Amino acid sequence: MPEVAVNPVPFFVVIGLYIVLMAGIGIYATRHTNTMQDYFVLSGKAGFIVSGIAYATTQYSMGTFLGTPGTIYGIGYAGMGINVPGVAFSLVIPAIFIGRRLVTLGHREGFLTLSDYLSDRYENKKMSGVLGVMMLCFLIPMMGAQILGAGILVNVFTGLPNWVGIVGMGVIVIGYCMTGGMRGAMMTDVVQGVLMFGAAIAAFVICLVMGGGMSSLNESLAKIGESFMTFPGANGAMPWGYYVSNILLWSFFTMGQPQLFTKFFAMKDHKTMFRSVILATVGMMLTCTMCSWAGVLGYPLIGELSNHDYIIPVIIQRGLPPVVASVFIAGIAAAGMSTIDGVLITATSAATRDIYQKFINPKASDEFIMKISRYVTIVIGVIVIIFGCAQPGSIFIINTFAFAGMAMFIVPVLFGMYWKKATCPAAIASIVSGVVTLIACTKVPALKAMIHGFHAVVPAAVVAAIVMFVVSLATQKYAASEETLKRHMLVN
Repeated sequence: MPEVAVNPVPFFVVIGLYIVLMAGIGIYATRHTNTMQDYFVLSGKAGFIVSGIAYATTQYSMGTFLGTPGTIYGIGYAGMGINVPGVAFSLVIPAIFIGRRLVTLGHREGFLTLSDYLSDRYENKKMSGVLGVMMLCFLIPMMGAQILGAGILVNVFTGLPNWVGIVGMGVIVIGYCMTGGMRGAMMTDVVQGVLMFGAAIAAFVICLVMGGGMSSLNESLAKIGESFMTFPGANGAMPWGYYVSNILLWSFFTMGQPQLFTKFFAMKDHKTMFRSVILATVGMMLTCTMCSWAGVLGYPLIGELSNHDYIIPVIIQRGLPPVVASVFIAGIAAAGMSTIDGVLITATSAATRDIYQKFINPKASDEFIMKISRYVTIVIGVIVIIFGCAQPGSIFIINTFAFAGMAMFIVPVLFGMYWKKATCPAAIASIVSGVVTLIACTKVPALKAMIHGFHAVVPAAVVAAIVMFVVSLATQKYAASEETLKRHMLVN
C-alpha cells in the first residue's frame, strides 16, 4: 500500500503529457540519426550544454532521489558525508585523468564504446566479446535499480502495484532509445535534467517550510537520536573505513563506467569537455546536496516509513498540491530515465558492436549493426523490466554493487593510458580477478570481516591492479606495438 492517501488523476495527466514530450523528442531524433556514429555517439558533435547535462544525468540517477536519500534517511548526517564529497569529484576526476585523451582518440580513431578503446589499445579485437559480456552483467542490474524507482513513484501517487510503473518506464525508455539512439537520449537528458533540478529544490524547500526551518528540524532529529547527528551514524552504519571507500567508489572509480566513455566520445572537443564538466559538477552538487539534506530532515518531518526509498516522493506529495507535486515527480522519474537511456545505449553497443560485430561476426556491416541495434535495445529493455519486477534488493544496494562491478574496468583503462608494458592477457585477467574479489568480499562472511569495514571495491581494485602488473610483466610478448602506443599515449 502507498504511504499516504493518493489522487491518481493529476499524476496520470502530468505523466501522460511528459510521455508525449519524450515521444516527440524520439521522433525528431530518429529523423536526424542516419549512421552508427549518430546512433551511439552523436557523431562526436555534442555541444557543452547538452554534453554537460547528459554527463551529469547519466552519472546521477534514481538513486539520487530515492536510493541515496532513503539510505541517508535511516543513517543521518553521516550518510550525507559520503554523497556530497563524492559528487564534488565524480565528474572532475574522469575528465582530468582520461577525458582529454578519450575526446581526442574518439574523434581520431572513431571509437564508439569502451571496448573499442580497450581492444584497440591492447591490439585484440576478440577481447571485446569478453568485455561486452561482463559489461552486460553489471549494466542490466544498474538499469534495474533505476526502474525499481518508477514502481515506487507509481505506488506512492496512485496506489497501483510497483510493477505498473516498472513496465511503464521500461516501455517509454525503450521507445525513444530504440528510435533516436544517443541523440534521443541526450536530447531527453536536457529536459530531464531541468526537471531533476526542480524536484531537488522542491523537496528541500518543502522540508524547511513544513518543518519550521533547519534549526527546528535538527533539534527534532537530535531528540530522536544523537547518532543521527554524528559519525558513524544511526546503528553505526557508516564506520570510517566504509565512509572513505564509498567516497572513492563514487568519485575515483567513476572512470570505469562505460556509459561515461560514450559521453566523452560524443563531445565536440576539449573545450566542450571542460565546460561540460563545470556545468555538470555545479548542477549535480546543488541537486544532490538538496536531495541528501531532504533525506536527513525527512525523518523528523515524516516519521518512520516502511520503505526508506519512499522519503522524497512522500515529502513532495505531502507538501504540494497534486498537480504541482506530479510535475516534480516527473522530475524524479526523469532521473531514472536519464540514467537508463544512457546505460541502455551502452548495453546495446556492448551486445551488438562488442560481442556480435567484433567477436561473432566480424564481417557484419555497420548498417546491419545499426539495424539490429534497435531490436537488441528491445530485448535488453525487456530483461531489465523483468529484473525490476523481481525486485532483488533496494535501489541503493543494487546500484552500488553494479557501479562497483563496472569500476573494475578502471584498471586496464589507466594502465593502458599510462603504462606501455600493459598487455591484453593482463587486462582481461585484471577485470576477472577484480570482479571475483568484489563478489567474494561482498558475499563471503570471512572475507568480508577481513576488510575491516571497507567497501569490497577497495580490495577488488588492489587485487586487479596487482594482477595487471604481474601478468603484464609475464606476457610481454603480447605487448602492443610502438605504433599503437604512440597513438594511445598521444606521442606524436
